[in-house]
Amino acid sequence: MLIRTAYLKSPWQCTLRTIDLPNEIPDGHVLIRVEACGICGTDLSNAAEGTADWQPFGHEIAGVIHGLGSNCEGLNVGDRVVLESAGFCGRCDLCRKGRVDLCNKAPHFWHAGPSMGFSEYMFAPACGVVRYEGLTPEAASLAEPAGVALDMVKTADIQHGDRVCVIGPGPIGLMAIPMALRSGAVEVVCIGRTRNQARLEAAAVLGAEVLATDRSLIEHEELHRQFDRVLVTAPVSIIPEAISLLAYGGIISYIGIGAGSGTIQFDANDFHYRKLQLRSSFASPALYYPIVLNMLKNGTIPSDIIISHRLPLNDIQEAMTLCKEDKGKIVKVVVVPETDMKSNKGG
Repeated sequence: MLIRTAYLKSPWQCTLRTIDLPNEIPDGHVLIRVEACGICGTDLSNAAEGTADWQPFGHEIAGVIHGLGSNCEGLNVGDRVVLESAGFCGRCDLCRKGRVDLCNKAPHFWHAGPSMGFSEYMFAPACGVVRYEGLTPEAASLAEPAGVALDMVKTADIQHGDRVCVIGPGPIGLMAIPMALRSGAVEVVCIGRTRNQARLEAAAVLGAEVLATDRSLIEHEELHRQFDRVLVTAPVSIIPEAISLLAYGGIISYIGIGAGSGTIQFDANDFHYRKLQLRSSFASPALYYPIVLNMLKNGTIPSDIIISHRLPLNDIQEAMTLCKEDKGKIVKVVVVPETDMKSNKGG
């Protein structure tokens, strides 16, 4: 079957190819007709320097089951689904000890075929398929980054009455705002660069107090030691500055993969005496799809605030360029095939 699919190579090269997708669906896999796929910050960092050779990309996927391989019980052609980006096996020692969050051994779609989310069709393991209803495909494609946001919030262990700071008003940071408030935070402050106007406006709508600044957080002495929890969705270099915002016994929850060095330095003595904690959040395996799909359906996560742009697959290069160069207007870009652009104008 001839399909169109996008391929990526560093630095910032993107092309749309016509490839021949095998007609035989692998055992335990399904054939997905992609309806929507979001552009993730990981896609942008890979475009900058993380992809030496051409490869398919796109992992925030919503689609329809178009065909079934063998051993796909419980699934049907026509089911609308989102795809987990990673899963747990259920058989290893970690899983049997109840630590499924540390297992990442289930089959996944990253190497299941020659196409991924920015395509018309792709293969995916049946074990990573989650059915949904009551959402547009664009809204459903937010399940993957929403699961990342929820993992970050859970890692922070927000308690009732906590003051919370979110550093980085990207889609993950934005979705964390209502999650933090629902978790008991009495206040959420969102900090971002002044150029990120659309994202900061979205943060305010979602219930955060907003601080737009291009200064170091060290210079904002009024914020020092004011927050019980700090959620960082920004480059790793910001973590030493974020530590200054923590109150006694505070916790930083960090998610982020950026270009450049991942090395940081901070005062370990100060960190120790103030009983601070730095916790990494890495939502792999992806555990929270049923929860975040409900959040999207009930409006806890309003997709119309998160999704700012919809572009057709044919314009994938333009979509990537927008995310790179026009951060003042972009919140979240979702890419859809041209046929779905004609049939579904919502977002």
